[in-house]
Amino acid sequence: MATEDVVMVIDKPHLIVKLHKKLLQVDLKRGMRKELEDVLESKPKLRRSLGFLFQTIIPLDVALKDVESVKVDKQGQVKLAIPHRKDLVIPLEPKESKDFVAKLNPLIAAEKKAAAQDVVMVFNKPHFTVKLRETTLEVDLKEGIKKELEDIVEAKPALRENIGFFFQTIIPLDVALKDVESVNLDEKEQVKIVVPARKDIVIPLKPDESKRLVEKMNELVRIEKSKAASEMQMAQQARRALEQRLAETRAGEFMERPRPY
Repeated sequence: MATEDVVMVIDKPHLIVKLHKKLLQVDLKRGMRKELEDVLESKPKLRRSLGFLFQTIIPLDVALKDVESVKVDKQGQVKLAIPHRKDLVIPLEPKESKDFVAKLNPLIAAEKKAAAQDVVMVFNKPHFTVKLRETTLEVDLKEGIKKELEDIVEAKPALRENIGFFFQTIIPLDVALKDVESVNLDEKEQVKIVVPARKDIVIPLKPDESKRLVEKMNELVRIEKSKAASEMQMAQQARRALEQRLAETRAGEFMERPRPY
């Protein structure tokens, strides 16, 4: 996500919250990441079946278009309602929460007003579902596996108290296609997605499913990257034009100053 899109940043002891124009992003500090990795390593079933998801659940991304509502709860924390998912509660100070919600609500309204994204391709697997949309890739867990993950978090006080809110809504995993660096087949003919600054995402599909997803994703990634490049170029041109106008204004003011005798 480009830094030009950042609207607000809140830096807390265990996490960082970044509000973008189209996305809410929550990232863990290094210590909490390490504890999560240790928990997953101790659970062979989750590691084998769903390890690809937990390689890249951090940072947590929530598309603003998917948020049903956001408010400050009775404890002064931010509460987001997302259909078909548990509410996301972000532990902030009351003043931070109020300012954050005030910034977030208009952005959600703008995103919902935009055209709805159509599902391009769906793969329904025993433990998860993969949905490719026009601008995002979405991976969602089945209910049984979600329950097992919730039980693990509940059994770990440090995870539950500090980052429990994360696991209320890490699934589905959303990846903006414009942020994807490459999509290919790995040596096992599974889908390998490279996203800068995050671990590679490897989705275990059948070879024919993998080929179809890679082909369509590459097509859509090219489109989204082209759009993003055009938007960035327009923003840079506008910024340069503004800087030039400011420079001309300052030059004009300097020329108009009375000269000392």
